[in-house]
Parts: sequence; structure tokens; C-alpha cells
Amino acid sequence: MTRQNWLEWLALGVSAVAVAGVIGFLAVDAIFDDGRPPIPEVELHTEAAYEAPAGWLIPATVRNGGDRAAEAVVLRASAEVGGTTEESELTVDYLPSGSEAQVTFGFSGEPDGEVSVGVIGFRLP
Repeated sequence: MTRQNWLEWLALGVSAVAVAGVIGFLAVDAIFDDGRPPIPEVELHTEAAYEAPAGWLIPATVRNGGDRAAEAVVLRASAEVGGTTEESELTVDYLPSGSEAQVTFGFSGEPDGEVSVGVIGFRLP
């Protein structure tokens, strides 16, 4: 029968406290998750729009002002181009809390007037 030394007991104690701490943190986080839901917002940068071989491109920034992340954030921009209403839709795969992503909407030509943009929906991870 071997006798365990004090260093092994110390390592066991530290490990047990660490595991209990992680489990406790996860339990408290799951119970008291009262953060704000995702709040995706889109800002068009029409002054930075430019023409490309594929058409007219308008950069934009999408931000998440909420406390929780959002997945599959669907954005849609619409504009009148040559007398016809066109829509440009894109999806941001993952938008963490407090972050932003740069996106670009595309149209067949330069919009005749104002471009409207909005968030169509998203999924909680």
C-alpha cells in the first residue's frame, strides 16, 4: 500500500475546487441569464457606394447592441433602380454581443432615390 504525499492531495483539492467553480458558474449563468436579447441594427454608407462590373454596391455596418449573440441575421435592402423596385438580401452568419460586421448590398444600377434597409430576422444560438 502506497502512501499519498501532500502534493497529490493539494492537486486533488485544487482540481475539485476548479471543477466545482466551473459547474457553479455555468449553473448561475443559465439561471440568471437576463441580458438583453440581440438588437441588430444596420447603417448604410451611401456616401461610400461605388459602381462595379456586377452593378452598384453600397457598404453597410450591422451592429448588435444587445447582450446576447445572434445567428443567421437576415438583412434586406430595397431601392428603386430604373423605375423598378429591387431588393438585395444577405445573411450574417454570427453576430456576437457588442460587435459589428461590414457588409455590402448590391443592385443592378445606381438607386434613383433613397435606399431602405432592415433586419428581417435572426436565430438565437
